[in-house]
Amino acid sequence: MMKALASLLLALSAAIAIALQAASVEAATRKMPEPPNPAFELPMRVVIVRNNIGSCEPLCPQWVSAEGQITADSPAVFKKALAAARKLQLPIVISSPGGDVDAALIIGEMIRARHLDVAVGSTYFGGCAPYQKDCRLPEEQNGVYRGIVLPGQGFCVSACPFILASGERRMRSIGALVGVHQISRTITREKVDYFEKYRIVNGKRKVLSRKIMDRKPVKSYVSTRLDKRLKRRLLAFFERMGIDNALLALFDRAPPSSMYMLASDEVRTTRLITDVTPADDLVASGVCAKEPAAANCVLLEAAAKP
Repeated sequence: MMKALASLLLALSAAIAIALQAASVEAATRKMPEPPNPAFELPMRVVIVRNNIGSCEPLCPQWVSAEGQITADSPAVFKKALAAARKLQLPIVISSPGGDVDAALIIGEMIRARHLDVAVGSTYFGGCAPYQKDCRLPEEQNGVYRGIVLPGQGFCVSACPFILASGERRMRSIGALVGVHQISRTITREKVDYFEKYRIVNGKRKVLSRKIMDRKPVKSYVSTRLDKRLKRRLLAFFERMGIDNALLALFDRAPPSSMYMLASDEVRTTRLITDVTPADDLVASGVCAKEPAAANCVLLEAAAKP
């Protein structure tokens, strides 16, 4: 799966060059070093980004960029970014190969609690990027990066659709991929030796104490069968998010080693997508020129602090 995603990103590299021509002269001519590894191979990083194209200042759109693998640490990373956004209604622009289902569900609940929109898309950074450890943001940016959204280059697969499902509005532009596969779990059986103290009372054994003396794994195996408790949890999550339960059945269309890409009619009928709108429409400089300005338009002096 990773090789396929890498090929996709390489094939679309020409689109990045075209998008950059629309940026300022400084941003277009600055040579940006590539990250040491593709973003989708790294743990999810979540940062606030401000549009750096056009002449929208001092009132420009901002968004939360979330890219990378969903790990057990991702909810804490998300929580920190949302805290930095304070009460700002910033949309989530996500691109992820999936990962930890439990973490994705937790993140989804956090997003819905704030009534935020979620769009599939990739963020290209101007100036410092999160993966550049030797590049410091200017102090006046207050921890907010500068960049643009590339709507057709994002993907949201595996566990990522649980985060997408949590959006108040859920967007996928043409070219952005959304896919699912069977949920796998590693089950380990153990042999446990106990030391028990007991006494016989009225012919029955009454345990007084029990101490674990040894614990050894006996067998581990991968299962794609959903137990009843997990299935109930997923269906309840979909119900809260306004997603048709039929989406869960689509997860069985591909094994964990593969991916079933959802067709346009499937994301519509399951309500996983509510708007066929490019992600960059959410953060275009023009959204701040309207009356009233979009909720994610932020005055420069009021930009979120980390």
